[in-house]
Amino acid sequence: MTTSRPLRPGLFRQTSGGPTLLAGRCTACGHIEFPRADRCPQCRADAQKEIDAGDRAELLCATTVEIPSGRLAAGYTVGYVILSCGVRIFSQLASDAAVMAAGSSMRLEIVPLWQEGDDQVLSYRFRPEGGAD
Repeated sequence: MTTSRPLRPGLFRQTSGGPTLLAGRCTACGHIEFPRADRCPQCRADAQKEIDAGDRAELLCATTVEIPSGRLAAGYTVGYVILSCGVRIFSQLASDAAVMAAGSSMRLEIVPLWQEGDDQVLSYRFRPEGGAD
């Protein structure tokens, strides 16, 4: 029987409206960090509150990686997106970099990265809002 588990705990969760990334907001200075850290990188306070970072982003840039990396075969796409909460993150993307333009609206999806024994390892990636592949 195959089970699913996240690549790292605390990255995302499923909600009634779909998946959302989880970030941390510093209760001392308000800085938002993804993924959530134990200590704020801005003010070094250790008072972090978990928040929903949302499921929408804007593409800043993208590229296709033509060299295999770990368990990822050559030809995967990565890029920087800025989340609706204002945090910029590096993410795998679900489309060819050549068909995406900076400023494109992106939507979060949770997908299997690889199989580890009976575990399907899940992570997040962003897909162009129109769903193009």
